[in-house]
Amino acid sequence: MPKLTKVFGAIFCVLGTIYLTVSIFLYRNSSAALDYNKGKLETFSQAGVFYFFVVAVLILGFGILLAKDKVIKKDHH
Repeated sequence: MPKLTKVFGAIFCVLGTIYLTVSIFLYRNSSAALDYNKGKLETFSQAGVFYFFVVAVLILGFGILLAKDKVIKKDHH
């Protein structure tokens, strides 16, 4: 029977990668990276992508942690 932690880890890795790609795309197309107004550039958090980026990194990290599945086998025979 396959380990369910690896399955959930793979799902979280895929979702985290998609969220991270979307958040980077949103940041690169926001006024934090583009010069809409020459004198008024927004910061990373003012553009509204900071929390989305943090959640994406947390989901990806949690997925990697679950996908590794470091279980110590207690077989003493």
